[in-house]
This record gives sequence, structure tokens and C-alpha cells, in this order.
Amino acid sequence: MSEQQLPVSLRRAVQTLRAAALLAVAGAGTVVVDQAAGGGLAGRLRQAYPQRGAAEIDMAQSSILTYLFTLAVLGTALFAAMAWAGRRGRRWVRGTGAALLVLGSVLAGYNFSQPHPLVMTLAGVVPCLVGLAAVAQLWTRESTAYFASRGGASA
Repeated sequence: MSEQQLPVSLRRAVQTLRAAALLAVAGAGTVVVDQAAGGGLAGRLRQAYPQRGAAEIDMAQSSILTYLFTLAVLGTALFAAMAWAGRRGRRWVRGTGAALLVLGSVLAGYNFSQPHPLVMTLAGVVPCLVGLAAVAQLWTRESTAYFASRGGASA
């Protein structure tokens, strides 16, 4: 089925999911730029943990960067996979999207509680907000009717 044959709300959801995937990549880019511009993360860690030595700060920074890049890669892959599934009218994309939205919200809340530079945290939240808009489009009446009309064609 071509994308043009999908209901408008589902087409919008697919486009929004693609945008969220690109924003997840941009979030990783924000981390790289922050590090290249002077390592705001290391400064925040030194402020938050003044009693820690340089080796401990370096290890914490490395762990946090690994965590943030892992989230960016997973976010990109999951948003892209959901866009693919939505374009093909896979019914499971709605439940999966809702579950991932909850998980992303929990991670975003956690990230706000950490000593990351605000720009890094916000760069991770923006794709989640765009994902929220996509999931909302997946649950509109128009999309619901479309998925219901497909019957058992959920694979």
C-alpha cells in the first residue's frame, strides 16, 4: 500500500515518527557539540561531586556519554521502525508506540534528575515530545477505523 492511500492521521503519524528519528540523531549531535565546545558535562559533574577525583569524573562522564548515545541510537531505530510499521498499516505500532512513550517519559524524568547539562537533557526530551504527537495521531478515530478495517492484517 502506498503512503498516499493511508488516512491523513496515519500519514501524519508516519511523517512525525520520521521527524522524531531525525531529532534523536540531532540529540546525539548536541552531545557531541557540547563535548567539543568545552565539555559542559565534565564541568557539571565536578560541580555536583566536588569530592571526586579526576579519574572518577572521567569514568562518570564516559558512562553518561555511553548512556546518552545508546538512548539516541535506540530512539532513532525505534522511531524509524515505528514509521516503517505505521506506513505498512501494522496494528501493533499503536500499542508499541504507547508503551515506548511511557518508557521515554520515565527516562526523561530520570535525566532531569541527573547532573547533565540542560541542553543535553532537552535534546533528549524533544524527540519524545514529537513521538507523543505521533502516538496521538495513531489513536485518532480515523486511524482507529483504518486499523479496524484491516482486521487480522497486523503482521
